[in-house]
Amino acid sequence: MYLKQIVCATIFLATSSMSKALTLDCSLKPNSNTLGYVTERYVLQYNEASGQAVASDALILYFNKKPIAAKVSEDTPKKLVLTWAVQLTNSTGQITKMLFRASYFKADGSVIVRATPSGYAEEFEARGRCKEV
Repeated sequence: MYLKQIVCATIFLATSSMSKALTLDCSLKPNSNTLGYVTERYVLQYNEASGQAVASDALILYFNKKPIAAKVSEDTPKKLVLTWAVQLTNSTGQITKMLFRASYFKADGSVIVRATPSGYAEEFEARGRCKEV
């Protein structure tokens, strides 16, 4: 519950200028194969008028300390796709850039989030649902 409050409060505070934005609260069901790169909850926000988007989850807040700007890769009547990158540092100091892609399907509210380490073919994926808030 505490994490939900932090994620939601942080994204709303960081994007207060996006007053007419689409805000999605997304719950996913990652399995052990995602290795923690895809988390259980995402908050995504998109302002169609300005073209600005942001993403937030526990991983972003841990490594970036605030929501991160996202790029709108696709916005059609059926689907909204946002992409972003997070730079991760492991316990030995090794740095990896993780590339994310969230595909939100407008008709049924389903979402697929994929994470790919930069330079690798391996992909981590989880599926779930989003609610407009």
